[in-house]
Amino acid sequence: MVTDLAPSSAPLVLAEALDHAKWSARELVKAINPRLNAMGHPPVDLTAGYKWLRGHLPRSPAVRDVAAVVLTEATGRRYTSAQLWGLDQPAVETAETEELLGPLPLGDVLRTASAWTSGSVEPALVHSDAAEYLTAAVWDATRQPPAPPTPGHGEGDYVAPEFVDMLFEQLAALRRLDDRTGGSPLSQRQARIALHESLVLIHTGRYDAATGNRLLRHAASASQLAGWMSFDAGLDPAGHRYQLLAIRIARAAGDTNTVSNALGMLAYQHAAGGNPRLALRFAHAAVEHSAKAVPLVQARAWGRLATAQAAAGDLDAFRRATDRCRQLIGQRHSDDPPSLYYFTSHQVDAEAGQALVDLAAHTRGRRSLLLTEAAQLLGPIAAQGTATGYRRSGLLHGIHLVRASIGARDAEATAHWITALAPTLPQVQSIRCRTLLTTVRTAARRQLRAAGHGDALDALRTALSTP
Repeated sequence: MVTDLAPSSAPLVLAEALDHAKWSARELVKAINPRLNAMGHPPVDLTAGYKWLRGHLPRSPAVRDVAAVVLTEATGRRYTSAQLWGLDQPAVETAETEELLGPLPLGDVLRTASAWTSGSVEPALVHSDAAEYLTAAVWDATRQPPAPPTPGHGEGDYVAPEFVDMLFEQLAALRRLDDRTGGSPLSQRQARIALHESLVLIHTGRYDAATGNRLLRHAASASQLAGWMSFDAGLDPAGHRYQLLAIRIARAAGDTNTVSNALGMLAYQHAAGGNPRLALRFAHAAVEHSAKAVPLVQARAWGRLATAQAAAGDLDAFRRATDRCRQLIGQRHSDDPPSLYYFTSHQVDAEAGQALVDLAAHTRGRRSLLLTEAAQLLGPIAAQGTATGYRRSGLLHGIHLVRASIGARDAEATAHWITALAPTLPQVQSIRCRTLLTTVRTAARRQLRAAGHGDALDALRTALSTP
């Protein structure tokens, strides 16, 4: 990483921030690189941080700005790019709940969404807020008043219903691309473009009231997908912000399905992030908002609640929620939302298997039984998912199957699944999967080397080193 000299005070501020974070300069760079990856930028050499402490300045604005974000999150103190590097041009900084708290007219929500997707804001630079702010923002979002359907009288082009059909078809294609490749920078950008284009049409297009409502629903769905992709790219605060926008816009459009799904996604993200309290809060809200929806939407919400209960270590509650999910998922309906095409009994098995691996860590007396059950549920999707249209899901749940094998001290199974999964990693641009696999490699290292399976570790190291 090429650098210039920073003002003399900058290294002192950076050193202070690292001290508060209890990080070394190397650990700072390790925190920066995943965000750069999510933005489509090359990684920084792990030794670069030591040069920064000696007064050198990263020439890349992205590196400077991301450093401020990760140090803010690590310390709980707000750092700006200007503070860290002594520059007069701070980054455009956004917090996940910024301008999304309190009662808001639909026009204000749409203007915020338009500014957020205009290209001047980079999702990797969004700051996380305290849990109470996010909780309040979600509560406010679920109470966004419905907007009466109104025609568009803009000076732009006429928006035919068939054109909106095409927008939804494009969004469906983007979802299926995400199933295969994950939240790559290119896919994230395309989701932001889809959201921004629908917002432009809402503001400038000419259309009837029914088409206007459909444009709102498209914007909400695009925001939800962008949030999911941000989460898959390790950009949790941006993911939360997109879900907040999705809930706000969907509520205004009377789209309770998207409201429930966005709440469920927030629950899933917080369960994965180790915050079961918030996961349960959002999952219960998802169930509540799905109460009058078709059974498949209700099943999706109960599945999210099962995941949250597992994160909280409550085996009995997990079983009850999973049973309810399975009861509902078999009741298919002609009005099932197309966005839930992926949610089948096989997906429930995969999610339950992942949850059982997590529960095994909380339930010592039943650890072996839970891990065996998890392996039985995860095996089919790990074996077949990578060869189907759900390549990312196959890889993800294969990783959790490896976790189950490590927990069961089954070195043969661990080596088998690591060797099977490693070749698929370069095909899936998911930072979430890469992060999990890095953790798995560390956990499996001693077990595999003792059993003579160092070749599996070598295969995984090679796969992780492939961009």
